[in-house]
Order: sequence, then C-alpha cells, then structure tokens
Amino acid sequence: MGYPDDQLARGEVVKLHTRPHWKEGIAPVLWFVVFLAIGAIAITYTAQLEWDGKIWLILAEVVITLALLVWLSVIPWIRWRSTHYVITDQRIMWREGLVTRESRHIPLARVNTVSYTQNVWERIFGFGDMNIDSASDDGEINLIDVPKVDKTKALLYQLAEDDRTRRSGEGDGS
Repeated sequence: MGYPDDQLARGEVVKLHTRPHWKEGIAPVLWFVVFLAIGAIAITYTAQLEWDGKIWLILAEVVITLALLVWLSVIPWIRWRSTHYVITDQRIMWREGLVTRESRHIPLARVNTVSYTQNVWERIFGFGDMNIDSASDDGEINLIDVPKVDKTKALLYQLAEDDRTRRSGEGDGS
C-alpha cells in the first residue's frame, strides 16, 4: 500500500514505506482466536444448562467476549495497520491513527543523528527501535519495531547525504 500522494510534496518520491514489524500483528490475531474459542465454549456450555435465566447469562457471555475481542484484538490490529513509517527523498514521516491521527515529519536536511537498538530477539527476527534526532524544534522521532532497521538506517544516511549534495549544488552536473 503506497503512502497517500496528497501527503507528498511535488516531485517527492517515496523510498521506503513500512509499518511496525509483523510481530506486532501476531498478538491481536492470537487474542482473537483465544477469546473467540473461549466465548464459543462458554456459550455452548451455558446453552446446555437447564435454567430459566440462561438467556441472560448467554447474553452477558456474548457481550464480554465481544468487548474482549475489540479491546485486545481489533483495536491493536487497527493501530498496527494504521501506523506508517515513510522515508522519501526529502523527509522522514511517521503517521499513526485511523480516527484520531498523529503525525511527525522531519526534513532530511534537519537530521542530526540516527541510532537504533536491537536485543537478541529483535536481531533474530530482523527489527529494532530507531531514534532519529533532528536539528529542529520538533526534536526527535522514535520509530518502534522497524523492520530491517539496519538497512533502513543505511538508506536514511544515504538519502540525507544525497539531499545535502543536492542542496549544495554539487549534484547538478556543473
């Protein structure tokens, strides 16, 4: 899925568009399966009871199951799917949210330092947390669970260097 073109400047080219590592989407799927199974078992068991008020108990089980599914599965899944890490030839963008949206942008010319951390688990699965410090008032952007974080950092440094060259006029062929 491409980044919306209306968010890009004229001539700006997306070099990398990703979201947090896929491991962020596993827990919501697992919670969905677990609570759906538990809810189905509980409702099936309750339906077999010989009790006049069992309809209210079944209704309560349905409501609780749906609430847990939404809280622990649907909302985290939507949050993961609606988080975007975008690097263009001019800036770095982080955008999160579907209903309420939060966004941060740092021009490549303002990037001071880029660092990342990876524990052993993250190294095995190829992701890490990236911190991008800028010279602007916006401060920094912390990108969590960036896939291929080492390659992303290398791309970011290359694009920043290309941007500096372009801005200084050295790259115009004269």
